[in-house]
Amino acid sequence: MFNDVVAGIWDSVGGVLAPVLWVGAVLLGTVAVVWVVTLLARAIRRLQATRELGVRIPRGFRVRRARPERDQGTFVLAYPRWQVARKDGTRNRRYRTNEVVEDFSTLELGRWRLSSRSVMRFYDLVVALRGRGHVIALSGEEAEKLALLNEQEGLRVCGASRNHIYHRFAAEPTRFEQFCAELYRELGHRVEVTPAIADGGFDLRMFGPGGKTLVECKCFHPAQSVGRPVLQKLFGAGAVEGADRLLVVTTATFSKEALAYAEAVGMDLVDGDALVTLCDRAWGCRPPAQGPTVQEVQLTLEDHLAHMPADIRERYAALV
Repeated sequence: MFNDVVAGIWDSVGGVLAPVLWVGAVLLGTVAVVWVVTLLARAIRRLQATRELGVRIPRGFRVRRARPERDQGTFVLAYPRWQVARKDGTRNRRYRTNEVVEDFSTLELGRWRLSSRSVMRFYDLVVALRGRGHVIALSGEEAEKLALLNEQEGLRVCGASRNHIYHRFAAEPTRFEQFCAELYRELGHRVEVTPAIADGGFDLRMFGPGGKTLVECKCFHPAQSVGRPVLQKLFGAGAVEGADRLLVVTTATFSKEALAYAEAVGMDLVDGDALVTLCDRAWGCRPPAQGPTVQEVQLTLEDHLAHMPADIRERYAALV
């Protein structure tokens, strides 16, 4: 009886549904065919690019034709970001649906345009292609790193007098702070430079075996002397920061009052002559370098993470 009912229903509506079902089946079949053809086309392009470039293109990369073709490759890195971010780039929590956005990093080389949402996997491919001899221009991030390395190299001095150091930085005292930071980095310390405005009574935070050191840098004329007030200000900053050690570095000398105060509170002092000695110890008198190498300009994991919002860096560091 049930079968008779079903047959009756089909007889009444089958004439209407049959064409609809037939069209639906055709559409589904067409979509499936298009999907398979698309996958095959992508795989073929990836294999062609792999053969021509000499480096395996990982799955998940988009491979398309570049127009126009490029003899020298160029690429743009797109780092993860919040859809709605605060001024510092971290998540704006006023928006519940806020998500991390991963845009495509893109390279154009020869007749190929390669893209990936994984910025670090993408950069690994760029490095591999350079290793195969392909000429690929620096990205914006690499150019920034090159400029920084050149700046650091330009700060280095050896075999100089305190007069030479003073005249080199007298017009730009903030560069003297950068110079001192680079000097102590070369000597094995981790150094942070404080903002030029409202520095809180010190210029550098330095970290090493002895804990945290606050450093005040004074680019004074060698005939001048650093007085006690400078040291007192640094001592106050040290109390606020909980510093383990305090240090004043200058191109000049220290007054008698400053020397007595430093001895009383246990503060370390580096005058112009001692500064020259430190420079020679750090850099010696090697001939000038020929500039940063490609390997030195290459971005590290730390470089990549520095371009991401601070609140998602650990997440991406764990993926490496």
